[in-house]
Amino acid sequence: MKQHYFRFLVLLSLFTSFSVFSQLSSKERDYTITYSGASISLLFDVPVYVAATNVQDGRSVEVAVAADVPNLYVISNADAGAIIKLDYTYLYGNNYAVQTSYVATPSLSTGTIAVYFNHPVNTAFSQGQNAVNLGNTLDDKLITYIDACTTTLDIAIYNSASPSATTGIAGAINAAYARGVQVRVIYDGSTTSSMIPLLNSAIPRLASPNNSNYGIMHNKFVIFDAAVLDANKPVVWTGSTNWTVSQIDGPDKNSCIVIQDQTMALGYRMEFEEMWGSSTMVPNTTFSKFGPYKTDNTPHTYTVGGKIVNSYFSPSDVVTSKIIDVINTADSDIDVATMLVTRSDISAALIDKYNSGLSLTNMVLDTQNPSGNQKTILQTALGTDKVRTDTSSGVMHHKFMVVDNFNSASDPLVLVGSHNWSSAAETKNDENTLIVHDLTVANQYYQAFAYLFQLSGGVLGAEQFERTSLVVYPNPSSGVFTIESSGGALSNVEVVVHTVLGTTVFDKTYSVLDSEFVDLSTQAAGVYFVSVVGAGGTSYFKVVKE
Repeated sequence: MKQHYFRFLVLLSLFTSFSVFSQLSSKERDYTITYSGASISLLFDVPVYVAATNVQDGRSVEVAVAADVPNLYVISNADAGAIIKLDYTYLYGNNYAVQTSYVATPSLSTGTIAVYFNHPVNTAFSQGQNAVNLGNTLDDKLITYIDACTTTLDIAIYNSASPSATTGIAGAINAAYARGVQVRVIYDGSTTSSMIPLLNSAIPRLASPNNSNYGIMHNKFVIFDAAVLDANKPVVWTGSTNWTVSQIDGPDKNSCIVIQDQTMALGYRMEFEEMWGSSTMVPNTTFSKFGPYKTDNTPHTYTVGGKIVNSYFSPSDVVTSKIIDVINTADSDIDVATMLVTRSDISAALIDKYNSGLSLTNMVLDTQNPSGNQKTILQTALGTDKVRTDTSSGVMHHKFMVVDNFNSASDPLVLVGSHNWSSAAETKNDENTLIVHDLTVANQYYQAFAYLFQLSGGVLGAEQFERTSLVVYPNPSSGVFTIESSGGALSNVEVVVHTVLGTTVFDKTYSVLDSEFVDLSTQAAGVYFVSVVGAGGTSYFKVVKE
């Protein structure tokens, strides 16, 4: 079993994230990280020498070399809810510079992820958990989190407003400070943020630089109680929502995602303190870094409630490449709600994926038409029926993409955050992005997408629901597995199986498919891809042969 696992682990490292045998893995720049219980495995692409330290206290962390698998290193004694700094050097080649990366250990937190929208959603597309529309009470939800904060409150907000110093969000922040919470605030220095003057003058704050070397401090995140001993207290609030009246109450369309995880809170605090310039209550402008001067110095993979969540900050973490990677992982469907797309590399990736046969590619964008907007190009390539424009009141301010919502056997995920799909976000702005690998969370965003897409005149076919009735089991298997249609027999269906290299190893057409065996017992152990092609479209599955 172990030998087979690592054989296909190398193959699976081609993909962003996967889960198998209760293992959670994700591909980093130079290695694949795999979580199994309290153990963390690092399978490097090439031989390296590795040293590790705990970022919180500076203690050395033991990294053991696996005897039976080349380039595999194992961390088994790290503290829960910690961030580990890896310093490694390549053993061969001409690059002797020390490479640095950061690893987040699993925390003892609940791992609860809550998603909130400030506009209607279409729960008819729910796959188990209805999306939550808070309407014009989204600010009240934020205030409940501020009111529950007990120790530290770190805020990075692009633009904000409040009715007064004693009410609304400003009132909640001032009340938290008055009861002893340590509050720090970073805000955009180029934006008139009417909430900032309403804060208690004793609350330390820092405006981002306002000159041509920088873009904007476009984050909208809050970190609650990051370092408390109770792992069930730390929370990260983020998303697309600014705190102005139209943004948080509407009519602008936005969302917030709230994650209860101590390690992620510590990772976000590292990003905050890079901008802040210190770990104290006093900002240090000598050491603070914004925009293009920041470094890639936070973990990119977290395990949150048994699921992988990737975290990236702009512009240091080359987020556009992550957006394109997510597009390329899609097996069955892509649904995008984003204010704008001005990057031609992103539009090209979407068009290439659509042209490769991914017909379920749908988008809704705002009416804004900045220089370089790719909307017309996308509409020409995909069709105006698939690339819709939101013409309702307010700004369609989302920046999210749902992948494989109709393919639970793949890697359903949502990419979400503050990062517009623009060159300014990629190269100058301070932004944050999450990729949540979880069908429940992704489907809640799909429910919001469905509402917006239909509101814009788009049509979502009922056949997309019918395709979710297909199941493949057992998986993993010894090579013989069953494809079953739990929603009733399907007519004239072709089943194709190919390897990760694209070689077809099974191809059969069924006049009626109810429950059929597929036999791969003569094939090598590894990962295979199954396509089920019918009149209603194509469903895709990954299967593992042991």
